[in-house]
Amino acid sequence: MKKRLLSLLLAVCILIPVLALPASAVNSNVAIQTARTMGILTAQTAEELNAQVTRGEFARMLTLISAYRETVNEQTQVGSLFTDVNSSTEYAPYIRIAVQQGWMTGYTDGSFRPNDPVTLEAACASALSVLGFTAADLSGAFPAAQLNKASELGLRSGLSRRQGEAMTLTDCAVLLYNTLIATNKSGSVYGNTIGLTISGGQVDTSTILAASLKGPFVAAAGEVLPITPTTVYRNGELSSSPTLNINDVYYYSESLNSLWIYTTKAAGRITAVSPNAAAPTSVTVAGVTYQIGSTDVAYRISSLSGGGVGQVVTLLLGMENVVVGILTGEEVDQSYYGVVQSSSRSLITDNGADIMQTVKVLCTDGAVRSVRVNKNLNYPTGWLVSITSSPEGEVLDSIGEKKVTGTISAANRTLGEYKLADDLEILDTTPDGSGKTIRLDRLDGVTLSSGDVRYYALNDRGEINRLVLDDVTGDVWTYGCLMAWSTNKYNSVTDNLTSIQPSDVLMQMVSGLLTGSLLNDIWNELTGRTGRWTSLALGLLADNTSGLLSTVLGTVAGGANYTYMTGTSATTSTTDVLYPVLTGGIGVRYEANGAVRGMVQLQPIMIQDLGAASVTTTTGQRYETADDMQVYLWHMGVYYPTLLPTINSEDYFLVGWVDSCTAGHQVRVLTALKKN
Repeated sequence: MKKRLLSLLLAVCILIPVLALPASAVNSNVAIQTARTMGILTAQTAEELNAQVTRGEFARMLTLISAYRETVNEQTQVGSLFTDVNSSTEYAPYIRIAVQQGWMTGYTDGSFRPNDPVTLEAACASALSVLGFTAADLSGAFPAAQLNKASELGLRSGLSRRQGEAMTLTDCAVLLYNTLIATNKSGSVYGNTIGLTISGGQVDTSTILAASLKGPFVAAAGEVLPITPTTVYRNGELSSSPTLNINDVYYYSESLNSLWIYTTKAAGRITAVSPNAAAPTSVTVAGVTYQIGSTDVAYRISSLSGGGVGQVVTLLLGMENVVVGILTGEEVDQSYYGVVQSSSRSLITDNGADIMQTVKVLCTDGAVRSVRVNKNLNYPTGWLVSITSSPEGEVLDSIGEKKVTGTISAANRTLGEYKLADDLEILDTTPDGSGKTIRLDRLDGVTLSSGDVRYYALNDRGEINRLVLDDVTGDVWTYGCLMAWSTNKYNSVTDNLTSIQPSDVLMQMVSGLLTGSLLNDIWNELTGRTGRWTSLALGLLADNTSGLLSTVLGTVAGGANYTYMTGTSATTSTTDVLYPVLTGGIGVRYEANGAVRGMVQLQPIMIQDLGAASVTTTTGQRYETADDMQVYLWHMGVYYPTLLPTINSEDYFLVGWVDSCTAGHQVRVLTALKKN
């Protein structure tokens, strides 16, 4: 679990905003972030980072990249070090350490001049001293000897300062970062010698952050934060609100001036504890197992306190869904909303033979919860339901659709006339019980119609805090390229199809896109969000049309075998119903049990310009590319998975395949055909 926590913290370090800097200072971003994590820098603005650093400030910086960073507070009696430094002088404890260790020196007149700016040569000389080098180890006189040695060790990498120029906060961050990853006089990487982890020439800031992180804490009513954070994360996403509600779990870092808030809770009956009832380290509630991260929680659900299996609780979850708090009794009231994924009945013999029905529900927080219900009731897959936990147990109820319309603004946190809660949970679903949690920024600017929303719930302040969508983003689908298909039914027409192959259709399509002669009548008949067509309807269409359209429609009127690429592997699926897919990019919808429930053909576009996160068509239209866009090189009927940087719009014909969902219209698949 520790490794996962460090990975999470490292991701958080990356997410913490690094201020906009000029292109020439790209390497300084990592240095600035590391300096902030270590407390060397705070939350200065881009302009403030250009401020000159005084000698007193630099003494503090040197101390914080040394083994003395943990003991600086012990320097209580500084005394009169220099004529201009005493115990009341700003940075006095740091100046004392820097001078005692020989990193910095005073002047011959007995002064230190703490408010003078530190120059490049002075800063490099101090960094060399931190690494253990003395004047005897250098060739030449000051300052040339120090500057040359600093360059040799890589300390000046990324610095544009010249001899005699004052160092800025950014300059010092870069110099000190280079010092941490440099080799000292003894031949060791300096950062490793002071307890940091240096790997691949980089400082592992996650270990530093883990050491500076305070928490977890469970918020009480009216809780006052110990810091005024400049950066707030709520349930792992950036947020503008530091507001704490009762029973929220929070962490903070003073050095980063950052706050992490978690509002996730898990309510229900405990069905298992592990490894034993007396000393549990994990607990299973509503079919989901959670690690216990608190000795108090472990005791309260152990057999020693009378808790455990059968107890109805609400777990308060922190980072990585670790349990850090627990509510019992009347406090456990909690409601969840979601869709039924499956239901099953099984034999139990606890008090004689009987049947137990268990329903699995995908909830808006992304968790799949299992609830025991009356064996005589039916809960079909895809139904909207609510789970209510109370001291008496869990209740599963079907709920009717509840519509809301309007445009979503992520910045204002609004949907139409409604305000969106800070702890908003969004679940995009399909009728067969599949679903995926969605970030709010994914829907920014999207206008939702009544057909896009299945359900919404309001909190006590009248804000929408739970939102269930109806296939709005298309993110629930799996995307890939159709390689081959064959029909299982309607043999009377299959003889006419022996010459139609996906590769042939793709070539004709590319040609049609290039010349503008794509058969739109066929394409409009076969594509769009039609889901699957019934064999009867397709058969009737086929009987009342002629030519290629009749042939294709007749083929779609039965079952088929499909072979398609998803990611880097090929998949073959057999379906009882044919779907309107011909070639190239397709979307595949799976049931919760993995069975194929639908296929749609994606809309092809001819790409003129290829960017990092968007494309422009030959007609000037711009489309965003999906985060998980599949990229394939097509050659002689075979799709070869590749990466975006390996292709371009100059040497390849590029066809993008776009979904047609309300919040979609993204390029899900990109196929490349080499022009030669």
